[in-house]
Amino acid sequence: MALLEAFRSNWLIATFGCILFTGGLCVLSWNEGRAVHTILSLDEALDDAISLDPNEELEYNYNGRIVHMTGSIVIGEPLTEPDYNIQVLAVKLKRRVQMFQWVEESMEHNYGESVASVQTESRTYYYYTEWRDKLIDSRNFYIRTGHQNPDRFPIESQTQVADAVFIGKYELGNEIKNKFTNYVELTSDTRPDDPTIKMHLGLYYHTNDVFNPEIGDIRLLFSFAGMEGEMYTVVGKLMNNKVLPYRTSRGVDILLVYNGELGLAEVFKREHHAQRLTTWGYRFMGWVLVFFGVTCTSKLLHIMLSRIAFLAVLAPDPQFPVGANIMLSLSLALIIASIAWILHRPMIGASLLFAAASPFLWCARSMSNYQRVN
Repeated sequence: MALLEAFRSNWLIATFGCILFTGGLCVLSWNEGRAVHTILSLDEALDDAISLDPNEELEYNYNGRIVHMTGSIVIGEPLTEPDYNIQVLAVKLKRRVQMFQWVEESMEHNYGESVASVQTESRTYYYYTEWRDKLIDSRNFYIRTGHQNPDRFPIESQTQVADAVFIGKYELGNEIKNKFTNYVELTSDTRPDDPTIKMHLGLYYHTNDVFNPEIGDIRLLFSFAGMEGEMYTVVGKLMNNKVLPYRTSRGVDILLVYNGELGLAEVFKREHHAQRLTTWGYRFMGWVLVFFGVTCTSKLLHIMLSRIAFLAVLAPDPQFPVGANIMLSLSLALIIASIAWILHRPMIGASLLFAAASPFLWCARSMSNYQRVN
């Protein structure tokens, strides 16, 4: 009866807490399932992978096999920006365009009188100019007069990708080329043929005055990824002399790209590390949702846990609930993680389960000592 009354008096925040709690459990469950499948798929791929010299003739047909190779990037044709006299042998060439635009910001002021309890609101609007990548719609400005922005970019941002990229004799598929994301700013001493295009600090300006731009002026920054001659290590499926994603028996695609010369074991070691960081990032996100869910329902949890003798110590104190909420949320998060790992990595699963159960064991021990003393 007390539990029902507590829910009625706090139904809104309790319902919100249940939603957060459920969302956190879903994130944790999905993340652990994803982590298990990914880690086991990496182990499977490592067992099946073979290392090839991309410059030597193959003695056997390795079509459909997962292969590991290291070599320098070779580009079939250069990527160009003719209007700016740019030509680069790289996997990707990115053009980033910014426009000089009006920007609106507002500040809200609240004025109130405590005696009459009358409150009015007003806003102060500020306008300034700035280089922006996205178009700002000035039609939504509070004061539109004198603050008009163009309705479109005269030149759009884009990323060019080389048609043919090789390591030795083997062509890299589109999926591998998409993984080249470590961009380096492109600097060139060659000026554009168009005299209206100005250069300053590596940027190309369409403006009359670089230091005093006008609304609608644009500037461009070019960058590239995967320069020809750089050493890269790739792991993927070899199919008709092209490297493509390798799908494991668990349905996970394995396609690894790392800068530098790395051995087969080192590549998978780095990928395992990257996957662990991703897994713990999602774990933290799920735990935060569970923690706030527990916090919002702390009054209900206090009533329920207080009725169970050995869990009473875990019942959140209505005045100082943070410590108990942290213990409960961490235990629940670790329990979900241990369930996912117990069958595939028994030692990891058992360790997580012990960590999850430790607050409950501590509470049971404290309760036992308290009863013995009394």
